[in-house]
Amino acid sequence: MHVAAQFTAKLPIYLLVALGLAVVALVMIVSPTLAQEAAEATSTAAAEPVDLAPLGAGLAAISIIGPGIGIGILAGMAASAIGRNPDASGEIRGVAVLMAAFAEGLGIIALVVALALVFVG
Repeated sequence: MHVAAQFTAKLPIYLLVALGLAVVALVMIVSPTLAQEAAEATSTAAAEPVDLAPLGAGLAAISIIGPGIGIGILAGMAASAIGRNPDASGEIRGVAVLMAAFAEGLGIIALVVALALVFVG
């Protein structure tokens, strides 16, 4: 069975795991914020605006999952292609490294946005 067929067969499992991780991360980020807001609301009469920077940071951090999955798929497909055509391994490896760099760049941008929201926002 080809790598692509194996991945598509397990795609719903991967999506459920990613969705579960996203929900857990969202709950971990939102619950302390909501608890603190509830405590402040009971102690003070005037309501202050809600700070949603931690929520945005969590969502930006969750977006790092995408490049990780993409690099995994890329590595599997490159290994499969080199196995089928060993003579083109240099070209395949070069393209795979370039695409992995692009995917990793997107992950780093998401991480920078998350950190900026936490520390600046």
